[in-house]
Amino acid sequence: MLLRTRITLFLSIAFVLVAGGLILAGMRREEIADERFAEVAIDGQRSLWQSLVAEELKTVTVIGDDLVAQIARARPVDVPRLRQVAATVIPAAGDLLRGVEEVQVVDASGTIIYTNRPSIGQRPILDASALDRVLSTGVVLGGLRQDTPDRYVIAAGVPVFASGRPFAVVTLARGADGVLTRFAEAFGVPSFLVSLRGRMVVGTRPDLWQALMPQIPPRSANVSIYEDDDRLFLATSVPVQDLVGGAAGTLVTLRDSSESLGEARDFQRATLAGVALFVALILAGLYVYLRQAFRPLESAISVLQALSAGDTNVRIEDAGEGEIRRIAETVAVFRRNAIAVAENQRQVERQRRRQERLIRRQMEALARTLEADGREQVLQDIQSIFGRQKAAPLAIQTVKRAGDEQLGLLAAVLQQMSARISDQHARLTELVAELREAIITRAKLAGLQQELEIARQLQLSILPKPLPPRSDVALYGLMVPAKEVGGDFFDYFFLDQRTLGIVVADVSGKGVPAAMFMAMTRTLLKATTLFSISPSASIERLNAVLAAENDQMMFVTLFYGVLDLSTGRLTYVNAGHNPPFLCRPDGSVTPLPRSGDIAIAVFEEAPYREMTIDLTAGDLVFLYTDGVTEAFDIDGTEFGEGRLITLLKELPAGASAADVANFIVEGVHRFERGANQADDITSVGLRYFGAAAAPGTVAAPLPPPSTPVSA
Repeated sequence: MLLRTRITLFLSIAFVLVAGGLILAGMRREEIADERFAEVAIDGQRSLWQSLVAEELKTVTVIGDDLVAQIARARPVDVPRLRQVAATVIPAAGDLLRGVEEVQVVDASGTIIYTNRPSIGQRPILDASALDRVLSTGVVLGGLRQDTPDRYVIAAGVPVFASGRPFAVVTLARGADGVLTRFAEAFGVPSFLVSLRGRMVVGTRPDLWQALMPQIPPRSANVSIYEDDDRLFLATSVPVQDLVGGAAGTLVTLRDSSESLGEARDFQRATLAGVALFVALILAGLYVYLRQAFRPLESAISVLQALSAGDTNVRIEDAGEGEIRRIAETVAVFRRNAIAVAENQRQVERQRRRQERLIRRQMEALARTLEADGREQVLQDIQSIFGRQKAAPLAIQTVKRAGDEQLGLLAAVLQQMSARISDQHARLTELVAELREAIITRAKLAGLQQELEIARQLQLSILPKPLPPRSDVALYGLMVPAKEVGGDFFDYFFLDQRTLGIVVADVSGKGVPAAMFMAMTRTLLKATTLFSISPSASIERLNAVLAAENDQMMFVTLFYGVLDLSTGRLTYVNAGHNPPFLCRPDGSVTPLPRSGDIAIAVFEEAPYREMTIDLTAGDLVFLYTDGVTEAFDIDGTEFGEGRLITLLKELPAGASAADVANFIVEGVHRFERGANQADDITSVGLRYFGAAAAPGTVAAPLPPPSTPVSA
């Protein structure tokens, strides 16, 4: 920011603060005067209202005393008697009650025993506290009262005595609009009574109130200004008390003060405009003066800036006077010296460029002797160093460059080249070592892959061979491992001429450990079936053997069933495995009931229950592992049992066991849409044709497997 701008800004702030202080002081003086005027107006309004209410109350009290005197002459001693007397005396007092709108006779419990204006849900004019005060003191109590949301009244409560004590109260009420009208005529302004909720109850100019809709504080005196079109109204509000000393509402007057308030507002605006114009003129004159006074100094600064950028063609146009002139003369001397230095620098620069070209050619020739990558890097370093020297400002080069600068430049380039050559040699050494290790690792990897392929072929070889075509049952299975070897397995074998055993299992984990545990489980299971045809007994023996020496804490989920081909009864044990699905010829697909048993190799003494189901001719049993239902597509969506049931329902009628197994595996692969296989997939289909098949009926020959891993 320029000096003249800072001085102008400082003086502007000072002038604005002084003017603002004077304006605020004047406004505060006017506010104090307005507050004094408001206090006088509020006191006068409160005093006149109290006197008018007292005068009106005096009239009502006199009428009440006369009425109670007439009632007392009848000597009522109890409430029923008082009701009879009031019903006779009050209607007969017509002239006496002129101007009184409502008369109530209330007993000590607050119940109205007589009123000249009966209505549904009518309440006493005096509330419970006012009635208690009249009955306890025996004196007349009166004042302003809001008996309904739409009416204010001047009410007086006169006690009725019997046996020397008050036992009832005669209440007289006259509308407060008459007092409000007299108050408005005395002040000559529209007046209103407003409830504690800010609602206008009674007023002399309701239309004016609706036009202004003033916001009146309910319990404090206040003076405010409201505007309606081009008219200004002074609203004076005074809280008024009820007959027990509490707040009954607010008395509001709206005085048309357009002329006086308008003149005051116009004068205030004119004063502010005059002060603002005066300050603006002072600041404008100050700015023009400072601009003219500081112009020579700005010219000297411009010359210095040009010289710092290497431009010696700029001159000082106006030297000015006083201290500014002395600064201008000093700048002129500095300019002459800068011109001489620049000329000398140009001579030095030409000599430096010739030396740089020679050094650069020699260094580039040396760099070309390196290999391609190192040569490019060294040439880039040379280009960077010489380019940086060319880009340096002329003044900086003049100050920093000495006679031996060319030797320093040459040392820097040689140092960069030496570092590049050393780095290149280190990289080549590391590359040779890494290449040697990569060759060894590749050889090990090739051997491991060969061993895994042997393990894969070995695992496939232990899967059961396809079941030859039979007239009573057809069975086909597929196993697709997620890695080279898997942890799923399936098997089927004949226990005797009419009994077929079938097993589907899933070992925890994947890869080689799971495959080895799978092979051990399959071997032990077939061994245990030699001792008993019962599935539960075989599984319990298998579990005891595996759990006893299960140091790796692996487990197997397994479904093992024994099918009686002569009856179609399937007896099975489900050790924590996915339940197979039973597909009936009518198209229904239901899961086989679970036995609720835990996986194998968890607890040695775990019991296992047998479940049975009867198959009929044409029934299909589909067995699988969780690699089917827990397959995921590229979006991370799970295949699930719902999609599996849908695929089973889409099977064509009479589909062979091979068709079923292949159909499900192909459906899972379509669902994955190229996503990596999450787990081993096993799919087995069992079709039961019945024990009494037609002569010569043989199951259709098995089609070739659709996947390379099958049995």
